[in-house]
Amino acid sequence: MRAPCCLLGLITVLTGLFLVTPSFSRNIDELEALVRRNAPENPIRIAIGIRINQIEFVDQKAENFGAVGTLRMEWQDPKLAFEPEADEQFFRVFTPEGFWDFTQKNRIYYPSFTFQNQQRRRFVHQAGFAVLPDGKAFYFEQFSAVMQAPNFDFRKFPFDTQKFFIHVTLNRPAGHAEFVPIENFSRLGDLLGEEEWILTDVHTEVGVHEGFTGLPSSRFSFGFDGYRHLDYYAVRIFLPLFVFAFVTWATFFLEDYRKRIDIAAGNLLIFVAFNFAISGDLPRLGYMTFLDFILIAMFIVTALMIVFNVALRHLEAKGRTEFAKRIDLYTLRWIYPISYFFVVLFAAYRFLYTTSEV
Repeated sequence: MRAPCCLLGLITVLTGLFLVTPSFSRNIDELEALVRRNAPENPIRIAIGIRINQIEFVDQKAENFGAVGTLRMEWQDPKLAFEPEADEQFFRVFTPEGFWDFTQKNRIYYPSFTFQNQQRRRFVHQAGFAVLPDGKAFYFEQFSAVMQAPNFDFRKFPFDTQKFFIHVTLNRPAGHAEFVPIENFSRLGDLLGEEEWILTDVHTEVGVHEGFTGLPSSRFSFGFDGYRHLDYYAVRIFLPLFVFAFVTWATFFLEDYRKRIDIAAGNLLIFVAFNFAISGDLPRLGYMTFLDFILIAMFIVTALMIVFNVALRHLEAKGRTEFAKRIDLYTLRWIYPISYFFVVLFAAYRFLYTTSEV
């Protein structure tokens, strides 16, 4: 449905409410009480479902995602019932504009709604209504839209599981109309076209939340979880980090401390470039991620190795070569590998075990 139809539907509802009031200046609490008093005994129940056909993109920096999907709604309204004519089909088909005109002319409920976490414009590729003789109505829409994903939490990156949602809210206040999920309809398609994420765990939920009118409205939530293909991070990030750590450790077998310093300084620059390359995929966060901690820890250890080798070179220049070699051997065997072991162990406990995702 197009935005003008939704706005006109909302204006019709609010105008009907305000006509019985002496002034337009009553506050939202009075308006909500008025809505409750005028609520029908049996609100219209609208069955709704969403099927995602494609995931166009997941933008982690902007914290949104693009999706192509199918929206379906069903409801029963006796005012829509009709007697088919002799040469008429057993159902009537309307365009969104045609159904809007028909409902307004005959004072029939029009199910206007809003994608609450939608960003930018929603493109409706195909849309239409179908009405059966008994008054059962259907709405079908194929759309593409950009949806906000404010629940992204990157603390466990790249072992994080992110939550994706599409929220659809009725424009008419709760008590007048309410959503119920269509059984066995809402799901993800088989060919989503998303290579970075593994998307699973589809779930739906119906609740009452504040609509854009400021009044409580029925909201349908279609959600799914996504976790990353770890092969990429294992080959492109963790394997190079392991190689860097191994190369730094291998320099301890060199007896020339100056060459050690040169190699460690080169590794330090690589860590800096590596950190910039990885940070380009994420927003500027106000917290540290698992991978941030690993990179910073390795950066600090490598910097300490430069300081350590400079100290050994200083001892050698002072003629204390044997003392420098004893310290070097002790560091080679114990301090360096144990330090990395505790860094990884602490990071796993701090970020992967104790951090709960939103």
